[in-house]
Amino acid sequence: MEQVIAGLEARRKKPKGQDAALPPPEERKRVRKAYGVTQVDLAKELNVHRITVSAWERGTYDPTGETRAKYLEVFAHMKREIGEGDAEA
Repeated sequence: MEQVIAGLEARRKKPKGQDAALPPPEERKRVRKAYGVTQVDLAKELNVHRITVSAWERGTYDPTGETRAKYLEVFAHMKREIGEGDAEA
């Protein structure tokens, strides 16, 4: 039975970026500020409300689905731009 479940999990379609680890809330805020954008700026680009970005940075909840995938891409970009990310990513 465990093999059946493992097989199903391997085939299961998950939203892009859903398995990727999110940085801790404090890191989310620090990187955004170091990059030089406001919560409003980030929210507009991700098509969410500023309060949503604030909640992510407080650790109240995390982005999910396509928004999570977009957020992870943006976060990686911000880290690279401030000289902290993988240059190849």
